[in-house]
Amino acid sequence: MDLMITAAAAATAGAPAVPPAATVTVSAGQSISPADVAAYIDPRDIASFMPAPPPTTELVAVSDSFFGLLEQITMVALLVVGLFLLARLLHAWMLHRSIRRALDAKSDAVTPLIDKLNKPYEHLGGQSPDTPGDDRNALVLLAIGLAMAGFGLIQGQEELIRISAGAALFPAFVGIALLVRRRLARAAATGERAAA
Repeated sequence: MDLMITAAAAATAGAPAVPPAATVTVSAGQSISPADVAAYIDPRDIASFMPAPPPTTELVAVSDSFFGLLEQITMVALLVVGLFLLARLLHAWMLHRSIRRALDAKSDAVTPLIDKLNKPYEHLGGQSPDTPGDDRNALVLLAIGLAMAGFGLIQGQEELIRISAGAALFPAFVGIALLVRRRLARAAATGERAAA
């Protein structure tokens, strides 16, 4: 131990830095090897000065790629929704402009335009049980759910299968709920017709 203290004091007294692999020679022919020095160093002291290693677990790698993909999907969805809202705004602006022109010209086309203004998206499948809007939406959502689950199966990795099957549950259940709602609406409409 005295040799270690003497070697440390000599090193701090202005001796040139010794390379890590070199052996320090102490008086009387004794030497201290790097292994002897390493035996006195606590690994926790070294770890406190080292940066933390990057996570390398498979779950973290999958979640990083999953959230990167989710971020891209979100950006595309926001772009599509923004374009859809812009198209609706443009449609409303054109309809109002047409009504103003028809009113200025005292045309007979004002009444259908005002009806269209009151019910702008009735032709797309509104609340009427005779319209096929819910059926189409339900089938599209079911197809999306099946496609997502199939994507995971094609990849073949267990983690991706679980992630894609879990994500596929959302559109599939919404599609099933729309189909059930449609069936219930048809049954109610049939009951009302039978009662009338």
